Amino acid sequence: MFTLESEIGDEIKCRLFRDFLDVIILRRLARGRPLGGSDFTTVINYDFGLMISAETVYATLYSMERSGLIVSALEGRKKVFLLTDKGKETIKVISSVRDKIMGWMSNLL
Repeated sequence: MFTLESEIGDEIKCRLFRDFLDVIILRRLARGRPLGGSDFTTVINYDFGLMISAETVYATLYSMERSGLIVSALEGRKKVFLLTDKGKETIKVISSVRDKIMGWMSNLL
């Protein structure tokens, strides 16, 4: 049974997720293992319990690639993505301001 509370909570969760998808991708790639687009959809489903379209994931990946945060490479026939130096530095900065971000979110909500 859906309640207004769960409906609103799910909507906010989805909004936050969409806005932070690039950060989620950067943090996952920071673990050092190259991942493909389908890997991200699986990870997102498992870690966050959200179904996300491949189009959303690939649009974000290509945008991040154009921004110089990640680079694509072929691993066999599979296209995978890796962090660039700019991406590594970006995730370091995000990690260093984590407490500030959490404070902003706390004040927001």
